[in-house]
Amino acid sequence: MDKEQFKLALSQKLKAGLPGYEAQRLMEPPMRNTFELDSSKAKKAATVLILYFEEEWKFILIRRSSHPLDKHKGQIGFPGGSIEKGEKANDAAIREANEEIGISSDKFELVGKLSDLFIPVSNFLVMPYVAFGEVKIDELIKEEAEVDEIISIKLNDLLDSNRVQKKSMRMANGMNINDIPYFDIDGLEIWGATAMMLSEFREIVKGM
Repeated sequence: MDKEQFKLALSQKLKAGLPGYEAQRLMEPPMRNTFELDSSKAKKAATVLILYFEEEWKFILIRRSSHPLDKHKGQIGFPGGSIEKGEKANDAAIREANEEIGISSDKFELVGKLSDLFIPVSNFLVMPYVAFGEVKIDELIKEEAEVDEIISIKLNDLLDSNRVQKKSMRMANGMNINDIPYFDIDGLEIWGATAMMLSEFREIVKGM
């Protein structure tokens, strides 16, 4: 399908009902269920998956900075962050994208959202949005204090089943965990909450 058909089809799919946890769990780390998964007292955050077309469909991820207070330091994720008091989640997603990667609100448009996801290690309930943007990746400006790198990912790479791998990882507490699923894309290892959200997005696009 052409660009406009894809945009319309995805927008409709996001509003038609989400696969939710059944899709998220395909990339769920095995240790996640060892945590208390009660999100009733969780802090709220919003992220945004920005799709753009540059010869083919791509989307934006970031590598978080190595700030010592960030429980997800150095990991791959979406632009996003905490929802401020009195702020709507969608407005937070737009603001955070502007702050973290320097994309102005008139350069992208939210078209729907994925299922909320609770991250127990940092006690955040994340509300992930999906957007289409007019993006030139080289013109984006990272927020040095929060972002080490802005990353462009080809959508077709995400859809490639060969990109789904499993490995053992050593956690921050020193524990070794086996069979952690991740997306292996151009040497990047995308796992954890980001992989779970991408897993749902992947299932949506595959079903179009």
